[in-house]
Amino acid sequence: MYSFIEFTRLDERVISPGINPDHEGLREKHRQEMHDLIQKSYSDPKIGGYGGLKSGSKEESDSIHHDITHSLIKATVRGGHVTAVNLYKKQYGRKSIAVGTDGTEQGKKDMRKNKLEDHEQKRAWGEVSGAPEHIARKMGVPVIPAKRAKELLNKDVKAHPDDEHYDRPIGGEVHTKVMMGHVKK
Repeated sequence: MYSFIEFTRLDERVISPGINPDHEGLREKHRQEMHDLIQKSYSDPKIGGYGGLKSGSKEESDSIHHDITHSLIKATVRGGHVTAVNLYKKQYGRKSIAVGTDGTEQGKKDMRKNKLEDHEQKRAWGEVSGAPEHIARKMGVPVIPAKRAKELLNKDVKAHPDDEHYDRPIGGEVHTKVMMGHVKK
């Protein structure tokens, strides 16, 4: 008989469609769960919806499904359900483009664990602000200077004097971001 801790460890599984060919079928199996986690995570009015699209709109939903179809994915599955998901695109290595959790403490721990592994293995980077920026700084994730934003993002940005933060339009509104992580050249 397993103890609760041993059972919990056995029940956790990290899936990675787009990275591990053996996991490709799991993209469709967990598609709706991953969609719902991302949509819920971006529903906070301060964020303004996924990709700057109206939260809960058909356009937002279609965009999330498009990204699930075309992204590298790292997701934690517990008890057959996704607790945390991260979508990446191939852009100077792996660029994190979306993160979502099921809102539970375990889901948040799973997301932080996935992010910490990305940092420790120097394999991903992304644009962050707010709580994700705070979490990344706490983990010691390096800041990518704002002067590289135009090169890495291929978008016009307005750098702040700290050479970390910059402003750029997302969905018709200006957002302040910082790039953090490990870029591959």
